[in-house]
Amino acid sequence: MELPIKDLTADAFARYGRVVARPTASPDAAGPGWRWWGETTVLPAEDSPYGVGYLELQPSEPSFDWAERHMRSVEMLVPMGGDCLVYVGPPDHPEEPDRLPELERFEVFRVRQGQAVILEKGVWHGAPLALDQPLTVVVLLRRGTGVGDVSVVRFAETPVRIEG
Repeated sequence: MELPIKDLTADAFARYGRVVARPTASPDAAGPGWRWWGETTVLPAEDSPYGVGYLELQPSEPSFDWAERHMRSVEMLVPMGGDCLVYVGPPDHPEEPDRLPELERFEVFRVRQGQAVILEKGVWHGAPLALDQPLTVVVLLRRGTGVGDVSVVRFAETPVRIEG
């Protein structure tokens, strides 16, 4: 028996589940080298469903001048179509969600295509960075995290550059 390969569309796949693809709506947020669509779909869970976000990355200057963290949600980042860089800072001082650690304590990791990372609650991070080609990152967060569980700190006067 042979089965033909079909084009993956929302309609063609509807009886089996949902397709996650680049949204057609305007992004919810954007910055140099990235555009973000939050909660393009939701993964049901018993206590709280997870949203599936779609993050589009373009190569840009290897630096960052902001970080965020979520105190009630882990976050999963799944790069597709290439490698990316993920910067992270320790989850210190959970009793002070807006208290950023010293910038020297951040680390940058290369996440290769086919790998994914799950950031624990309270870990500081920002949008991953594309290296030498555009790529997409699928982001899983507890539903509503971007509205009710996010602390963002900007440090434009002292951006962190990435070597390498």
